[in-house]
Amino acid sequence: MIYHGADKNNRYCLGGILLDMTDPSRVLARSDHPFMEPTEDYELTGFFGNVIFTNGHLVNGDVLRLYYGASDEVICGAELSIHEILTSLTLKQ
Repeated sequence: MIYHGADKNNRYCLGGILLDMTDPSRVLARSDHPFMEPTEDYELTGFFGNVIFTNGHLVNGDVLRLYYGASDEVICGAELSIHEILTSLTLKQ
C-alpha cells in the first residue's frame, strides 16, 4: 500500500507499507523513510506547499505509474519500481 504522511513541519511525503493478505490489520513491513518527497518547485510552493499526496496508480509488471497531487494545486505523475519500493521496506517483528 502507498500512503502519504506528514512530519512535524507539515511536509507530506510518500511511504509504503506491506500488509498481511489474510489479516490486513497486521503490518509486515513499512518504510522507515519516505520513498518520494517534495523536491520540485511545483511541489514546494503553491496553495499548501511542501506537499505530495497519492491520487491513484496503475501497475504494469514492475512499473508503478503513480498519480499524485502537489501543493494542493497540480496533479502529477511518476514512474517507480515496485521492486525498489518493496526492498526499501523494513520488516516488522
